Amino acid sequence: MTEPASNGIGRQTIRVHGKVRPYLRRLNIRRRMYYLLEKVGSPLRERFRAFDPYAGPGGNFFLVQFWRDDENARQFLNVTRRLKDDTYPRVIEWDRSDNEFAFVLTWVDGISLADYLLHLRAGRRPAPDPREVVRLIRALAHSVCRLHSSFRIVHGDIQPANLIITSHPSRLSLIDFGSAWTMETTGQRVDGDGRHPVYTAPDFRDSGFQGDQFSISVLFYELLTQQVPFSGLGGKAGKPELIDQAQRMQESPSAMSHNCQRLTRSLRDRLDACVMRGLSLRAAERFPDRHAWLNALNELHAEFQRPPQVAKPTEWLTRVILWWDNLGAS
Repeated sequence: MTEPASNGIGRQTIRVHGKVRPYLRRLNIRRRMYYLLEKVGSPLRERFRAFDPYAGPGGNFFLVQFWRDDENARQFLNVTRRLKDDTYPRVIEWDRSDNEFAFVLTWVDGISLADYLLHLRAGRRPAPDPREVVRLIRALAHSVCRLHSSFRIVHGDIQPANLIITSHPSRLSLIDFGSAWTMETTGQRVDGDGRHPVYTAPDFRDSGFQGDQFSISVLFYELLTQQVPFSGLGGKAGKPELIDQAQRMQESPSAMSHNCQRLTRSLRDRLDACVMRGLSLRAAERFPDRHAWLNALNELHAEFQRPPQVAKPTEWLTRVILWWDNLGAS
């Protein structure tokens, strides 16, 4: 490792994968040194992209989070200890001192879905093809249902800021479990810092699978149409005084998307039915369980694989990743 050195203006630098980069500060967590490069993510909690120069050949990136020593931190630790799978961020190590927890998690590299949607709405990127949207949402739904069935975890805060579009392999990856809870502690859970007013289901306090299904369905609709359902209200439309009118007036994806209108009538109808059922503001009207939901998504995905086919998903993702890399370099 090249020792950190001053760059002449009072900031320290470190060599990261061949490039000299400034860092904010460095700290020891369980006898390992981490260099905090930049603040990332939610303003509600301190989270940093960090670098460990001794983690493998050439060093590696990690996510360092700081939590106040309270029930939220213990809930987070209880959840992340179960995630012993590279599909999800994993806690590498943690430490507690001065009434504060420091957690080190694996780093997920890619493009924030929140940033991508901003560029999409601004017209800086073309709308994604429905076939690619179905592929990404189907994989995300399988990942979240595995959280429920294998790890007994409810995420509780699925929103664009908590998702990364990765490139190898290309998928939507959840990166923040700050509001997640284990199913056996549902009655005693704390709310964490999540509960986005738009992406959170109206029935948040009583929901597990149903709540995560609603949040993913909002994303499904948004990726297809570049608009948030229920006139931008999302889950807020589930208030008793709004719910009936919001349900009646909500347009289907195919009515809002030029790309969806180019699909065959049968495929449009199947796509609309899948999205709109998951979007219901009443939990009882959504897919009743993960098997019914995943079967509908699997069948929809299979329909998109039949001729005539559109551009391959990997080509679309490659264009997005290259665009993002060029944007960062400019």
